Amino acid sequence: MKWAVATLLVMTAVPAAADESAAIRAARARYNAAIAAHDAPTIRTMFVDDYKGIAGSGGELIAGGDAMAAYFVQAFRNPAFLGFVRTPDVVTLADPGDRAMERGHWQGRTRTATGEMRLGGEYLAVWVPTPAGWRLRSETFVTLSRGEVPAAQ
Repeated sequence: MKWAVATLLVMTAVPAAADESAAIRAARARYNAAIAAHDAPTIRTMFVDDYKGIAGSGGELIAGGDAMAAYFVQAFRNPAFLGFVRTPDVVTLADPGDRAMERGHWQGRTRTATGEMRLGGEYLAVWVPTPAGWRLRSETFVTLSRGEVPAAQ
């Protein structure tokens, strides 16, 4: 009987975790779409106020949701900025569900005089549930590749 109850509890917990994972993946998709649309106000909604971000190439700390949104406002003013895309590979919900870890890979592109600079690597993000949905508490980006791609002739 105890085994049956335990099995039932596990079976009912899996859909909830799957739903939360899907919600985090959807939030990441909204963030990617906001970057592509140069939509800084939507980007700001992705972070808690005390967000911490570690940039991939220089390792600089970006402290606060407002600071991260300001980073993108400045990037969007640069005509060479082509964007970032972050793709989740794994989303793991904590037990209890007071946080989640997302691990994935990222790509960034900027226009150069002769083509594009392409950067890429891996990232780790911590999400926390809020009344407004899942928000980013922290992200760490590690640049693992960087290279210039000539413009197509």
